[in-house]
This record gives sequence, structure tokens and C-alpha cells, in this order.
Amino acid sequence: MPKKRTPALVKAYEVSSRVPRQAQIRPYQRDPRAPVTRPLRIYTLDPSVSDRLGGVATVPVPYEPLLAGPIGSIFKVSWEGAPSPIEANALDLDDPYLLLSSGLSPSPATGRFHLQMVYAVCSITYAAFSRALGRDIAWATPSTRGEPLRLTVRPFGFRGANAGYSREAGDLSFGYFTARGKRAGFTLKNGIICTALSHDVVVHETTHALLDGLRSEFMNPTNVDVPAFHEGFSDLIALFLHFTYPDVVERAIRESHGSFSRGSLLTDLAREFGYARSRFGRAEALRSGVDINGVAAFDSDVLPSKQNAPKSYDPKLEPHALGSVLVSAVFEAFTTIVKRKTERYYSIAGLDPQSPTIAPLGDALVKALAEEASYVAGQFLNICIRAIDYCPPADMEFGEYLRAMITADGDLEKSDKWGFREALMRSFRRRGIFPDHVRFMTEDAVRWQPPRDELRIPELAFSNLSFDGEPGRPASVRELNRQANALGTFVTDRANARAFRLVAPGERLPKGIVQAPPPMVESVRVTRRAAPDGRVLFDLVAEVTQTCTVSFKGELFDMNGGCTVVIDPQGKIRYVIYKKFTSVDRRARQHAAMRGPLKAFWKKTNNRYTMLPDVLKRVHSMK
Repeated sequence: MPKKRTPALVKAYEVSSRVPRQAQIRPYQRDPRAPVTRPLRIYTLDPSVSDRLGGVATVPVPYEPLLAGPIGSIFKVSWEGAPSPIEANALDLDDPYLLLSSGLSPSPATGRFHLQMVYAVCSITYAAFSRALGRDIAWATPSTRGEPLRLTVRPFGFRGANAGYSREAGDLSFGYFTARGKRAGFTLKNGIICTALSHDVVVHETTHALLDGLRSEFMNPTNVDVPAFHEGFSDLIALFLHFTYPDVVERAIRESHGSFSRGSLLTDLAREFGYARSRFGRAEALRSGVDINGVAAFDSDVLPSKQNAPKSYDPKLEPHALGSVLVSAVFEAFTTIVKRKTERYYSIAGLDPQSPTIAPLGDALVKALAEEASYVAGQFLNICIRAIDYCPPADMEFGEYLRAMITADGDLEKSDKWGFREALMRSFRRRGIFPDHVRFMTEDAVRWQPPRDELRIPELAFSNLSFDGEPGRPASVRELNRQANALGTFVTDRANARAFRLVAPGERLPKGIVQAPPPMVESVRVTRRAAPDGRVLFDLVAEVTQTCTVSFKGELFDMNGGCTVVIDPQGKIRYVIYKKFTSVDRRARQHAAMRGPLKAFWKKTNNRYTMLPDVLKRVHSMK
């Protein structure tokens, strides 16, 4: 008799290739004798800003030994493709003469300075994320066999008025182009504009790459907020990094008499880029953090007039325009806190902060205002970055990002003396952005809630984890896979799957779902944050995703779901931040988006929608 075949076991979960990648990123571990930073000169905004206004600065870049390129442990800068008359070859920043002179002098005509500029700004941006999260961030693109996991940066990537990050190519590529005939600002007729020399463009694209490394499904345009969030979040990081350059901050405060208005060096994004692309010779930046002229810090419940109202959330807006609504909401909260914290300085100086003064501000007052603004900007930068760990793993919405910011900051700072979280909730509400199902504009109602029943994974308690010297660095690929398997086993257990809003293998499919592959463990990472009172808080942050095929109105498409799981050092689950598949509203919204405002990202074949590649490239082409 023929032997009976044993039925194949359905695998309960899978482990993403992103999990071991977290152990493959290996930033330089500093030798105790080595310097902490390497001073390098950069354009703080772009070549259009005068040195007199703080347009050039020497900045502290995290030190690491470099190969000619420059090539470090995180970034590999390519010198190829420079347009005539610019010439470039590999740059050796470890050359003794360059070490002694803080690198090359900034100049658009010097090809090797372009290499220095992108390396420095990319490194500063990466360091901001690493500092806020307390860990190293791995890139979304796998490394070449035998090579370290680096991101390639191409300052002369292509001819065109654009720049972009590509997961598929594994690079940041910056374009160059000739200024329009009706140019503005400091651009010349037939002048070459290199986007790699724009501080804001470099930060923006590096942030796209970092966000993709942190959240894989944020690249899938399942609703209009998803591509808009990628754009808005990247602009926010660029804006707040402006405040790390003291000369720029002080000069902007002097010229604006202490306010942050449209047209300010601090609130404009990509000035030269915007000037050169102007169709009518208007001296306007590409974008601004301020959405109305003369916007003031909003610290009142009086509704603004129609003439002076901020731009409201509108799902019909193009991704960059919709992203700017998010930017202005966060930036307004920032200006509100700066106003609250600097009123005392105006009082000491005998000035009324509510009434603009024509007289110049004194040097001592300017420095005090600049220091306070820079400090608050650093706090907002950390809040914005840390909130990513508290976001759902897919189908991101602006209201959920507000909840993530409130929760991330509330976990760290209990008292909120200056009302950071209150200011955020007010500014988001003013723009029509508020989380669904939240009925009170209070912190306890907005923040995420712990699971109803206690859930604990003993294998993921810190006492059972191993690290490479410090918690921010996992011990090995094997250790990360062990952690991922412990998580996958727990969340797909039939007794637990419902709490994580997952469809466990072997379970009956919910109505409308025609296929449910096993859940995917995307990441297990340590987060380390320093609280203002000196406490250092540790958690594990993990993502589990699941992509189910949905049938809606006779058409098929994939719907992303799953959960972000925050686990304390004892292995207790603190938050399960989920996206469920059973929501009919979600299906209807995604279906409408694919047929309407997001149709450029989707292809329909035989009544099935599939996502097209190079999502960010398509977003940038929609400008």
C-alpha cells in the first residue's frame, strides 16, 4: 500500500529579511582616543544665502575613519557624473590638510565640495535619528554580498530639477539643472543649480531613506495620508535642523524681531531650488513651514478669521500640499511653545512680545531667544522622530501620528509644564486633523491605551536578550532571529492573535477577505530614551504586518494590516497599535483612493489592483 502523505504544516508566521539587517548595520565604534566629531564646512541652507546671514557654517559631524569617496560605515558617496564645467574626483577627508582646515571651502564650482556637503548633511541627519531613538537604523535595501550595509549617495545623480531616494536602487540621487529664464533670487541666467548643495533637499531625501528603514509599509500608498506623511515628515526634519545653526537662528530673529514668519531663513525650505524653478521670477522658496502670512503662535480658543486661517486638511490635495498641512500643524505648536518660554525675556527687556517693535533687539536678548528656540526645536525634533516607534505599521493617517506624538512624549515627560502636547492637539484640531473615534481633546483620550488583558513574552525580557556591548546594538543575526521567532510564535497563537488583530493561519477568513498569508515579523528593535529628569527608559519596539487580499465591489486588492508592539524590559506588552482588516470603512477608503487621487501609484489588471514601483519617484513627479 502506498504510504500516506503527511499534510504540509501551514507556517504560522514569517520573519522578514529586514530583521537580520538590523545586525548588519555597523556604525563606527569610537576608539577612546579618537575625536567625537569631525568639523566640516557646509551650506546651512543653500548657496543663495549670504555668509553674512549665516549661510556657511562649520558643523560637528560624527567622527569615523573614511576611505576616499568619502566612504564611511553608513554612507558611500559617489563622485561620478559631474556636469561640465564642474569637475570631481574621490574626496579624501582624512587628508591631513583637510582635517586641519575643516574640509574644503564651500563653492558650487568645486565638484569635490558637493561630496563633502552631502556626506556631512547625511551624517548629521542620521545622527539625529540615532540619538532620538537610542539605536542604529538599518537601511531598507540589502547590502551587496561581502559589502557593509551602506546607502549610496550620488550628488551628481542625473540631469533634472529633482532629487530622490530609491529603495529599489538603494541610493539617494540628486539632480542638477539650468535655472529658468525668469529666474529669481541669486540665480544666474543659464546658471547650474545642484540640489546636492541644498541642505533641505539633502535632509529631506535622507529622511525618506531613514523612514523607509524604520517602517517598510509606509511606502505603500493605501490612503492619501501615506505619501503626504512621507513628504511632510521629511520637511519637518529639515525645518527643525535649521535651528541647529546658531548664526542662522540669530540673524533670522534679528530680522523678524523675534517672530517666525513666511519668508524667514528658518521657515523656508529649499530657497535656491524654488528660485531657480520659478516660472515668473518670483523669489519664493520651494515650500514653507508657515501656511499663512504673519501666522502667530496660537494660544487662544478664539477661532481665526477666514482671511487669516490656516490651510485645512483636504484629502483632495496633492501629496506635497497635504504634507505641508502636517508641517504647519507641528510648526505652529513649536512657535507656541517658543512664545510661552520667551515671554519672560521680553518682560526683562521691557518689551511687549505681543506688539512687534521697530527698534532692533539687543544682542543679549537675541542670543537668549535663539538659544531657547534652538532648544525647543531639538525637543520637537526628538518628539517627531520618536513618534515613529508609536505609529501603526501600515496605512498611516495624520490623526494617528498625533496620537503617536502624544503617547511618545507622555511616556517620557509626565508633567508637560509648558504644554507641548496641548499645543500639538490644538494646532492639529485647527487644521481639521484629529484621530477618528476620539471624543475628547484631552491627553488621556488621545494617547494610545494599553491592552485590556495583561500580555507578557518572557523570552523578550531584557534579562533574556543579548547585545553587542550596548542595548542599541543587537548581538548577532542569530539573536535577532531568535527574538523575532519568540514574537511571531506569541502573536500568532490562536489565543493571542485576536488581541493583535491578526488572521491566524487555519482560522476562518473574515468576510470580504479571500486570502490571508502568514503574518510577517518585520522588526524587533531596542529603543532608548533619556527623560528630562535623568531617567533612561528602554523598550522593545516590534512590527508585525499582514497583507490580506480583499474583495470589494467585485475588485481585488491587497490591504496591509498588523500591529506595532511596544514591550517593556520585563517582557510585558505596553501597547498594541494595530490596523485591522475587518474595517469596511478602510476598504472603501483604499478602494476610492486607488481609483481616484492615488491612481498614479496603482495598476489595474483583470479587476485586480497592484502597486507600481518607485513610489517616491512618482510622488516627486507630482509637484
